[in-house]
Amino acid sequence: MSELVLENTLSAFYRWEKERANEVYLRQPFGKDWKEYTWGEVAQQVRKMANYLKQNLPAQSKVAILSLNCSHWVMADLAIMMAGHISVPIYPTAGKDTISTILEHSETQLAFIGKLWDWPAKKDAVPEAMKKIGFYHQHDGIDDWDAILAKQEPMQESPEPSLDDLATIVYTSGTTGMPKGVMIDYRALANGAAAAVEYVGLEREHFFSYLPLAHCAERELAEIISIHTGSVISFTESLDTFQENVVSVRPTIFFGVPRIWLKFQQAIENKVGKAKLALLLKLPVISSIIKKKILTGLGLDNVKIALSGAAALPEGTINFFDKLGLEICEAYGLTETMAFSHANIPGARKKGTIGVAMPSAEVKISEQGEILLRSPCLMKGYYKEPLKTKETINEDGFLLTGDQGEIDNDGFMRITGRVKDLFKTSKGKYVSPIPIEAMLEPELGVEHLCVVGNGLPAPVVLASVYGKEFSDKASYTTEAEGLLLKINNVIEKHERLDKIIFVNDEWNTDNGMITPTLKIRRQQIEKYYEELIEKARKSPQKIVWC
Repeated sequence: MSELVLENTLSAFYRWEKERANEVYLRQPFGKDWKEYTWGEVAQQVRKMANYLKQNLPAQSKVAILSLNCSHWVMADLAIMMAGHISVPIYPTAGKDTISTILEHSETQLAFIGKLWDWPAKKDAVPEAMKKIGFYHQHDGIDDWDAILAKQEPMQESPEPSLDDLATIVYTSGTTGMPKGVMIDYRALANGAAAAVEYVGLEREHFFSYLPLAHCAERELAEIISIHTGSVISFTESLDTFQENVVSVRPTIFFGVPRIWLKFQQAIENKVGKAKLALLLKLPVISSIIKKKILTGLGLDNVKIALSGAAALPEGTINFFDKLGLEICEAYGLTETMAFSHANIPGARKKGTIGVAMPSAEVKISEQGEILLRSPCLMKGYYKEPLKTKETINEDGFLLTGDQGEIDNDGFMRITGRVKDLFKTSKGKYVSPIPIEAMLEPELGVEHLCVVGNGLPAPVVLASVYGKEFSDKASYTTEAEGLLLKINNVIEKHERLDKIIFVNDEWNTDNGMITPTLKIRRQQIEKYYEELIEKARKSPQKIVWC
């Protein structure tokens, strides 16, 4: 395990405040216009807000941030750090119950309420008596960021917390129950940034931030690493302007979850045509022109490092982008390690793996096949949950990830399943659903699907087709039958799927079917469709529409 030279995140911020005072740091789109903030301008706003927070809250208070990504999200986070408080980011897609639970459990003293399209629907989740500060939008009855700054002097001192001080409490997405508060210190923030700079070779980059900053991966990659490298962050305005914004920014680093890469692929294939594109890419001169045109059209022609995480990226999608000249690198991490663990890098990648352990990370596989991790990025523990902490971190300081994996002779890790997702059929055989789902999802082209089968003779697939348009439902059914046969021919005999059951229900955070990070809640889905599964199993059809 290599030792890294660590710089405190706030120390890095103070450095750029002086050295790059007049250079742009944050870029916020408003229609066709971009509001740009220099390092000096950001520092002035942060120093004023930090002074306000320090004067109006007890030391080390918990301060929540409930907002979509925007420039003020980063400024609020920096102000919380500078004031000596502890941030509690909340997913902007979180439901009212989750918001209320997090605010109460974390003992939040003040909440930043920012860029939200559905604030009126969430308003009751935040106690009326709680102090609130609004930014991006004008929020009725909430003190405004700009109004506070107009009356505030900037903090003159430049405090530097200890690397062992608690920086933030990041709540898990709650795939198996209520979210847990993961306590992250400044050492974890600094170590993750230092390792990325050394391993990936980051310099002054241009990040495009659209995945929730409340998620540890986006926060470490876009916010924390940008601070350590003096980089630029551009944000997206909305889903409607996402593509337009990416094209305008042309980032050097782009991080996407599999769903994003799949949507890119589908959009290209639908526009050009699968067969036509395959033919064009085989023509020597035309090929290079087509590749350039497609990547420029996506806004990804300047990308040095394209990353994918959160779930396995289908190999077909990786191969598709390889042909376009974009080498997508899969990475791996957990909230409990501030998204730090493994990564592939361009030129040193193995498809189907999450890469090798990054500098300062240690990994081993338990006798049960579980991945164990230890690094300076490891959490201090779960907030107010010492017993759960003890269950999750062993006596040697290794985190029990809950993921199953294998390490090859070159040190590349392959995820083979999830311990808690394993289920046993009535035949007494264990099935790992995640690899099967990874094969199915891109082929079916549905928004969400889930393989279940606990106690059943054979597993079945539940797939949501909510909002999906079918020009020829009969042909789609035939294709699904062929896919079922194809999958069953390559997986183990005891894993073979009995049926694919299509449901016309939306799976979202409000009904508890998925988490704010778009992961399925397997137990809730299986329980909700229990009766429907039994009914469908009696059907002679392999593809059942409900």
